Amino acid sequence: MRYFTYTILGILISTLGMAQNTNVKTVVYSPLLISDQLPKSVNEQSAMLWHNNLFWVINDSDCKPELIAYNPKGQLEETILINNASNKDWEDLAEDEDYIYIGDFGNNRGSRKDLRVLRVLKSDMKNKEVTIDSITFTWADQKNFRNRNMKNNFDCEAFFACGDSLYLFTKNWINKKTRLYSMPKTPGNYKLKPITEFNTSFMVTGADISADGKTVALVGYKNYHTYMMLLTNFEGMNFFSGNVLRLDIESLGRAQTEGIVFTDKNELYINTEETRLSQAFYRVDWMKILTNTK
Repeated sequence: MRYFTYTILGILISTLGMAQNTNVKTVVYSPLLISDQLPKSVNEQSAMLWHNNLFWVINDSDCKPELIAYNPKGQLEETILINNASNKDWEDLAEDEDYIYIGDFGNNRGSRKDLRVLRVLKSDMKNKEVTIDSITFTWADQKNFRNRNMKNNFDCEAFFACGDSLYLFTKNWINKKTRLYSMPKTPGNYKLKPITEFNTSFMVTGADISADGKTVALVGYKNYHTYMMLLTNFEGMNFFSGNVLRLDIESLGRAQTEGIVFTDKNELYINTEETRLSQAFYRVDWMKILTNTK
């Protein structure tokens, strides 16, 4: 597993604004299909986590409150029930040394006021059922909670844990940008202020950070066309301050790409939920891509 801590003297960006970065490259890339014969129980997989040599996923809105694991061949291995929480709209997974975090913050309509992150103790995952606690939060910059299905900029489907914080990336349906927020990993009720905004030109649905903390990977889609971003050479937690490589993954066609994860072997995987295509997962040769685009 991968764990790291940072001593942060200060966040370099403290006010909302477009991240200033002119070093953005775009390349067309085709990932390697690992399996499109995944179990039917993960047909709405919306996240990806690597733990104990298994890929752990969750299904999204109104599905069973379960953590589901398949092996590197795509074969079902484990299912764990969360016995004291419902799945309103689970969208991403994150981890640290002690916990797995479930992001119940999907907000297609832009009207939710019960956003939360669930915490699963890793030591409890030997059981078939687990009990969780949670962190609740609101967006400090959201003033309008009118129902605007798929026409708002306050959806969220991506986050990761880093040091003592969780970092969340919004899925902006209207302007196809993303805003970055952070909050503590401890239970509480937090009002999150945006750190910065970046023009990804696609809707972010998954995020992760590499084992050494030097590369952030984002994945998402626009018009069901898959895109990724690899963020490198950034300063502190200002993830958009360095180099930005944008991957156009046209080979996935009309797939709805949802999850992304770095493994402890420095491999990078993405997954898709069932649409017109079967649910699947792919490997991305990210280090080779970065080397070839220097």
